[in-house]
Amino acid sequence: MTAKRVVADPTDIGTVAQPPFVRLPDINTLFNRRAERLKALADGSALGDYLSFMSTVTRAQAAAMRGLPAGRLPGADDIAFSHDNKLPLLDRLSWRRDSSWLAALDGILDSLAAAAMPAAARAALEELKQMDAAERETCADQVLGIDDAVPEPATACFVSAALQVYWSRMAALLEPKSVRPVESPVTCPVCGSPPVASVVLADGSLQAVRFLCCPLCASQWYYVRIKCANCTSTKGIAYQHVAEQSQAIKAETCDECGTYTKIVYMEKDPGAEPFADDLASVALDILVGEAGWARATPHPFLVPAAP
Repeated sequence: MTAKRVVADPTDIGTVAQPPFVRLPDINTLFNRRAERLKALADGSALGDYLSFMSTVTRAQAAAMRGLPAGRLPGADDIAFSHDNKLPLLDRLSWRRDSSWLAALDGILDSLAAAAMPAAARAALEELKQMDAAERETCADQVLGIDDAVPEPATACFVSAALQVYWSRMAALLEPKSVRPVESPVTCPVCGSPPVASVVLADGSLQAVRFLCCPLCASQWYYVRIKCANCTSTKGIAYQHVAEQSQAIKAETCDECGTYTKIVYMEKDPGAEPFADDLASVALDILVGEAGWARATPHPFLVPAAP
């Protein structure tokens, strides 16, 4: 397994003069499309069983979304404060969560009750069922980085799934024009999460335009090409991939900060879904990690207990 190293992004830079700043998620298709992609990627993969299970989890997210009770959204004062201070509208570190995220968690756990899963996942599911609301809120604080304690990986996976449903639902209901650049260009302007991957689009006026992808609320925000998605450097940027595997996903490495972020090219695989394709490309993570780069943002579903 070898890496191909180039010092410039091989595809053309987008020609759109002013691409939209943000692309908000479509909650009617988000999780079903992701689940379908995970199932497709499972075929023939060494991680096939795990990717199939994560496809089942994502289907449970879609079902939980359909039954999610109405929660609160930022009001005019909240939005004005965020704009004035260049803060995310739904900052994961400060947003006051309502109980609808707990309803999403219950829906996911109920949907998965009869599903086949690794022993660690089954134990975590049963433990979460027994937790009261305060204990679950503590787990959420740990997953979001509010609490410095490190959550148990399988528990974190299920809690992350519920938080994704909660935050993506809110993000989808925002007015795109209300989402503005924040202090840090490499954090999500909706929820403040660092990007899990980036995607280069291939359709219409957005062909060859890059967006960073949020792992929590599924929003995407515009970001120029050949620029580190962690430290914003334009020096020492290169692209790595696994030989003889798909060229639709590569690791954008940065020599300045020593990290990498995956980049997905929709032109090379129109069926790609950044969150799913990132999860399925563990071989690329191993390759780039052995070469000395650290992953900038962990994937919330890539738990150590994965077979």
